[in-house]
Amino acid sequence: MVIKSNLHKTLARVRIPPEEVEMKQEVRKNILLCVAGMTPQIVTETLYALTQKQGERVDEIRVITTLAGRNRLLADLLDPERGQFFAFCRDYGIAPAEMRFNESLISLLRLPDGQHPEDIRSAVDNEHAADQICEIVSELTRDPQTRLHASVAGGRKTMSIYLTAAMQLFARSWDRMSHVLVSRDFETLNDFYYIPPSPREIEVRDRQSGEIKRISTASAEIHLADIPFIRLRGILSGWLGDDRPSYGEMVRRTQSDLDLMETMHDLKLDLRARTVRVGDREAKLAEREFFIYLLFAWLRRSAQTNEEGGWRAVHEIRRDDLGAVFQMITAAREKKLALEECASFPRYDFLASLLARVESGKPLDWEDARKTLTETRARINRKLEEAGVPSRFFLASQGGRGALRYGLALAPEQITWG
Repeated sequence: MVIKSNLHKTLARVRIPPEEVEMKQEVRKNILLCVAGMTPQIVTETLYALTQKQGERVDEIRVITTLAGRNRLLADLLDPERGQFFAFCRDYGIAPAEMRFNESLISLLRLPDGQHPEDIRSAVDNEHAADQICEIVSELTRDPQTRLHASVAGGRKTMSIYLTAAMQLFARSWDRMSHVLVSRDFETLNDFYYIPPSPREIEVRDRQSGEIKRISTASAEIHLADIPFIRLRGILSGWLGDDRPSYGEMVRRTQSDLDLMETMHDLKLDLRARTVRVGDREAKLAEREFFIYLLFAWLRRSAQTNEEGGWRAVHEIRRDDLGAVFQMITAAREKKLALEECASFPRYDFLASLLARVESGKPLDWEDARKTLTETRARINRKLEEAGVPSRFFLASQGGRGALRYGLALAPEQITWG
């Protein structure tokens, strides 16, 4: 994915669902997710670094791999007698039942015909690997009571790239990603899986001379390098519940949202068509809805510093405000009527009844007016959301009960109409 240079500014405006922030404190399962190929050592090396060096709990291990990779995992790690996962558990006094890892937790990549490839080589293989890796990460991050630690050290390079991209798309604030680093003498040894509590000697062939020598695991070092990454889940939150689109479609949609946010599109109101447009996103509103939205857009554009930026409580909206907005709408239809003439303008009878109440001298029922505005605002924002308009363009409210004010949280120069 291409991430533009000032993305961090736009991400600051992305709203992460508050329930996710709250649930972070109630994590009940820690999942280690790895991509692996023909080097299953990365699973136990990462496991060693997490549990023995960083003191973290791992409740479950999942691995994404190919058919050949699965066979290596079963033989090298999960064989009941000589498997290195069980050896690790024995060495460090861990009951395997407390750290779930078995064949059912190995996710095999598959082709469109349902076959499992021995390796990832073709463009088609890579495309389907991307979709499946995203699907797995999406599923594992649905439960707010889980914490995901993704290791991108193993497998084909494209598998690591796709896991990285999937974490960018779906990871929450408490999920992590890392790469395991092993000291030079041990990083390519088939017989090295982790640093045991009691040193052992391993035979190794010198790369230049070809001589066989013995080295002790006491000199081995394993480090876990945390990989900082940009989390885009807040951008996706509006359509995470959709039927899972392909990786390419997710990238396209996410980039479209980023472009929309990054370029700070203006808010454009079409007075004739009653549409709210931001970039390539457009929502059409009913007459009452458009009038209310335009009213607060006009207040924001016309606001003076002593008017709190165009934010108004219902009882602070003046007759002149209503008249100015009504004239704008009618002028766009080449009629330019005064507010007193609203009864002659189709579908603006709601203004006529309001004006009649004001001119009668009877006090307005402000509680009823506030309820009407609240309901209208909800319909407006729902239509904007359905059109894909970013939430910062929604008609907002601030203050508590009895002091509720409405407005648009935009810079005045962002708002245009015509």
